Amino acid sequence: MSERPLSRRNLLALAATAGVTAALGSAGIASAAPRATARTPFRASLSVSPFTEAVLAQTVLRDASRQARTADELQRLFVAHGANEVFVRVATRPVATDGDAEHGITRALRRAALARRIGLPLNVELGLWNVYGDISHQPEPDFAAYPAIRLPGPWTSLPIDRMAAALRRYGALVAAQILATGVKVNVWDIGNEVEFGLAGVGLRSFTTSTAYWTYSPPDAVDPAIGAMDAYTLLAMPDRITWLQNHLWPHTGRLLAAVAQGIRLVDPAARFSTHTSTLALLFPGLLEAFWQSMAAAGFNAHELGISYYPTSNATPDPLGQFQTTVAALHSTFGKPVFIAETGYPSALMTPPYEWNNAAPGYPQTPEGEYAFLRTLTAWGASTGHLSGLRPWAPDYCTSGWHPMSFFTRSGSTATAEPALDALADGLRAAPPFTSPSPSA
Repeated sequence: MSERPLSRRNLLALAATAGVTAALGSAGIASAAPRATARTPFRASLSVSPFTEAVLAQTVLRDASRQARTADELQRLFVAHGANEVFVRVATRPVATDGDAEHGITRALRRAALARRIGLPLNVELGLWNVYGDISHQPEPDFAAYPAIRLPGPWTSLPIDRMAAALRRYGALVAAQILATGVKVNVWDIGNEVEFGLAGVGLRSFTTSTAYWTYSPPDAVDPAIGAMDAYTLLAMPDRITWLQNHLWPHTGRLLAAVAQGIRLVDPAARFSTHTSTLALLFPGLLEAFWQSMAAAGFNAHELGISYYPTSNATPDPLGQFQTTVAALHSTFGKPVFIAETGYPSALMTPPYEWNNAAPGYPQTPEGEYAFLRTLTAWGASTGHLSGLRPWAPDYCTSGWHPMSFFTRSGSTATAEPALDALADGLRAAPPFTSPSPSA
């Protein structure tokens, strides 16, 4: 099947092609009585990113009283504005550069050391790809740096049992490396936007070739996977049934295998994974996804999702998202973590033309602040959200700059109001009370 390049600005057109309604709130999620949940600190994941070093090589980031020229200084600046964890993405290669981003384990260990120095927990995302992957493509892992993992053939030629065994070993090995720095990991995220697969066991998505990877169908797992592509799947009325029959049981099994490996070195480990913004557009998909993960043996402690509210035109993107999240929390008794989010403070340009502003929240610095403050206050006060991560708040040197929290002028970038949105939202949130066990 031929490749059709995706820019996320095309999600609205894609949804229309698939006959998707804008009724995100209903989402096909059955209601359920609330369940008692323990109150934990809201995760204000205002963190250095895979782009930090590239940004700091050409820009000094500053607020009203301090400036950052190093990753340590930047994370301390974020802490001054409410951050309470550090995040890192981890590719399987030691060095894994994709444009301005670096995801290799070498950089990840530096992030772990940074978190320990500052005294913050580390949230680790194990991508299970060689360099990088997301909803657009899910490359296979490259275990050349792990000689203890021996494969009998190319990754996508292996049956699911062999893949699971290798990923279980990888989970233990990479967790041991990270924990050896002395850092505390609060949550292990496995995969990145995984509703179309992960670790090379995925359908032909919106990208089938990059500088570091070309799609290879995992026929030994299920030949139906390689015969499907994202555009065909999303146009199918029975798309969820296809995913339940052919892909998600394998996704859940691979996630569970990594978790089993991590638990060998971190017995109290907590886990999550996350879906993309695209998943919000298809009624019933999120509920079916999380049910399938649990059925395959992966029981997440938090339900992760990417959420970019301006990427698609919907009547009430905030209200609809809140309704969907509340229903997920009610159905599964687990909070939702927003693994990626952003609200632009100006017009977005290609390849991210995400300019469908929510009513009442213009694409201005003030509108960006107000949206994120409202989202944080709502999520914390209801307990429906365990936290949120503004994605790449430092990445102000590229087309992503309206989503960053800084305005650049020359070689200096100055903080926008959004840098305080999470902290102000938490201060505004009334106390959350867990429902009683009999509720």
